[in-house]
Amino acid sequence: MLALGIGSAAAAATIDVSYFGRGQAAEAKAALDAFQAGTDGTIGPKRQLKSATIENFKGFAAWNGAAGAADPTTSVGAFAALGGHGKGGTAVNGGTALQVRNYFPENWGRFDVGAADGNWLDSNDTLGMRWDVATGGKFNALAFLLTDVADVGAKFTIKVGDTLYSQVIGAGGKLANGSIHFVRILLPETIENLVVELRNDRLNDGFGIAGATVQHIAPVPLPPAVLLLASGAVALFGVSRRRRAAA
Repeated sequence: MLALGIGSAAAAATIDVSYFGRGQAAEAKAALDAFQAGTDGTIGPKRQLKSATIENFKGFAAWNGAAGAADPTTSVGAFAALGGHGKGGTAVNGGTALQVRNYFPENWGRFDVGAADGNWLDSNDTLGMRWDVATGGKFNALAFLLTDVADVGAKFTIKVGDTLYSQVIGAGGKLANGSIHFVRILLPETIENLVVELRNDRLNDGFGIAGATVQHIAPVPLPPAVLLLASGAVALFGVSRRRRAAA
């Protein structure tokens, strides 16, 4: 697993990237499932999962050889291509936009890790994806699965807000066809919108994203009885101070 810091030392978030081979799809899905359920250790003590929005691209028409959803606006925000004209053997629909896809059995490495015949969003051999994260509420944690990154030799980078981390995936050379990465991004503060970019440094090294998840993790509120006791203690302290001052 690769862990990267984001932001200042005083308030740093992290990007965690975990690698799985093509034959470890079940393990990769289990990692995402645990994040979505709040059981992977992300939440920590005295905190709770307040809300979660999950986008599996199931509500979008997959490319059928003639048409399909491109650059979709979803429940977790809008996705768009970062540019470039994909001309590889897997590019479709002109190769300039992200494309919702669904092929089974797949034969070129991208697939929906969560289901044998489910949708995913494909980079379509462009230079990558821009994700304008927004759910209509607050959030401070993201996670998703990537498939088939850097198997042709691209250097894959992740940009979160204004912070770019170079060669997060593929720095050591080509990866195996169909490999899977579980990516988890924990933010230093709760926000309502964010831009995440998933970048390739070359064309025609496509990848897919599935299970895009946005969460709001918050402190567990104190029980009313504890709050009542605390307010009572404060009141007693104030009475005591006034009596001492009067004496």
